[in-house]
Parts: sequence; C-alpha cells; structure tokens
Amino acid sequence: MSKSHGHYISSIYRHLQIYLNNQFSDIGFGSGQYLFFIHIAQNEGINQKDLSLCLAIDKATTAKAVHKLTKLGYITQKQNMQDKRYNNLYLTTKGNSILPKVKGILKGTRCILQNGLSSDECDQSLRLLSLMLNNILLEVKEIRNDND
Repeated sequence: MSKSHGHYISSIYRHLQIYLNNQFSDIGFGSGQYLFFIHIAQNEGINQKDLSLCLAIDKATTAKAVHKLTKLGYITQKQNMQDKRYNNLYLTTKGNSILPKVKGILKGTRCILQNGLSSDECDQSLRLLSLMLNNILLEVKEIRNDND
C-alpha cells in the first residue's frame, strides 16, 4: 500500500516543527508563534478574529499565540476605536528588531523544503497544497455546521 498525502504532510509538519523550534529557540518563541508573528508583521493593525480567519486557525489557539507574543514583548494590542470589542495588533520595537532574523529563518527553511525542485514544481506544489487545504477546510466547515 502506498503512503497517503496525509502521511507525507504529517511527517513534513512534525519535522518542520522540530527544525523551527531549534531555529527560534534564542528568540523565545517556537514553531507555534512564528505564523502569527509574521502575519501580524505583514498586516499591522489586524485584529485577532481576522488573524484567525486568515490563518485558518481556531480563536483559542490564536489567543494563546497572541498572549505569548505580547508577553515576550514582540507585539502590542491597541483597542480598535471604531469597534471597542476588538484589539488591533502591532509589532513593537522589539518585534521589529527580530523581524529580519525571523524572515531569514523562514527563507532558509523554504530553501530546504524546495531543494531539488524547479521553480515550476515549487509553484505547482503550492497550488496543490492550497487546493488540498481548501478541500479539507470545506469538509470541516460542513462538520461544524452539522454539529451546530
């Protein structure tokens, strides 16, 4: 029996987490926070709800990551003046100071993952993975709708 997409995706994910935890250890955050950090850096002023939606990650996990990044001093939360229920998220000076290092680690990681692939193969693999993600997100949405 051949191995499934899930087998490879799961194995890549687990090993990527080990690698990134090692790379981010001196910054103080791990593989669980970098996605949030980099997305906030690229979308300063985003709120937690929109951050969860953009990353397709549940609100509780987002709240934990935002709390840790805030506690480490890398981001700050400012109340949204138009809708006081939400806080907008911004990098702090400390966050901006580590941004080049985080980007460098992620660029190096991308090079490792893409080693041996042509540019077209990289583009195609990203399209296929995006399609697979969208497929499973639709199924999970249906499950959640059925459970409501």
